[in-house]
Amino acid sequence: MPNYFHSAQAILETRERMREFYETSETYKGLLSAHDEAYLRHYVELVTRYASSRSKVLDLGCGNGISARLLNQAGFDVVGTDISPLFLQDARAWENPKLRYRVCDVMELPFESESFNVICSNELIEHLPDVETALTEMVRVVCKGGRIVLSGPNLCSPLIPFLDWLNLMSGKPGRPVWGETKRQALQQFMRNFRLYVKKRLLTKSPNFIYREPDLQVDAIGGDADSAYYASPLDLAQFFRSHGFTIIKKAVGFGIKGRIIAGAFPYLSPYITMVVEK
Repeated sequence: MPNYFHSAQAILETRERMREFYETSETYKGLLSAHDEAYLRHYVELVTRYASSRSKVLDLGCGNGISARLLNQAGFDVVGTDISPLFLQDARAWENPKLRYRVCDVMELPFESESFNVICSNELIEHLPDVETALTEMVRVVCKGGRIVLSGPNLCSPLIPFLDWLNLMSGKPGRPVWGETKRQALQQFMRNFRLYVKKRLLTKSPNFIYREPDLQVDAIGGDADSAYYASPLDLAQFFRSHGFTIIKKAVGFGIKGRIIAGAFPYLSPYITMVVEK
């Protein structure tokens, strides 16, 4: 899992390679078909819980568009966006006066400043090669008093590779790329543990760590295509530095998930962060 440090040229090249991949990969579009209503239920419930009634919602990186449609059905005026016109092809049929879809890059949003009450995204942040620029755009377009809701895997959590190791020990498969063998899972656990301690105790500003995304023609899923080694500690530090209030650090699902999210929010395997401008 090689890391690299960004130059302006590296950012541009990675953005263009990822854009081309998402615009053309029918295989990846097929993987998104698993993001059905049941899969997206927790995300939609999260946004609905923290959005006031009649909010104007910007759903970033909505993929096949189902999450934006579900938010619209919950009573919100929604704009769903994705970088890929291929992914949004079928979603166009669902448009109505309070549900529109736009093809755009989250790092260069074509919207006026302070034009949405809620900015939200599900499993997007880890796919961004320039997180700071994307977050700055979210900060720009959300209204004063509005909220940003981010959901996705906590790729820096030591718990995820530990669970990979437990699965492998019991004869189950680990995650592709990240924990395919017991040795790899343990190495990832140690790496994540060191990163957690460093980010939690030794740094006061976000340290966005990037990796070269694996953009295979035959996409394998499992966040192989992720570019950002996602950490809720980075996000919390960024938003605090921009004057935001953190409303929720993590939301757990199920008894174990709620216990971990309540007691150790930055270790939770899943990022579910809510902040207010």
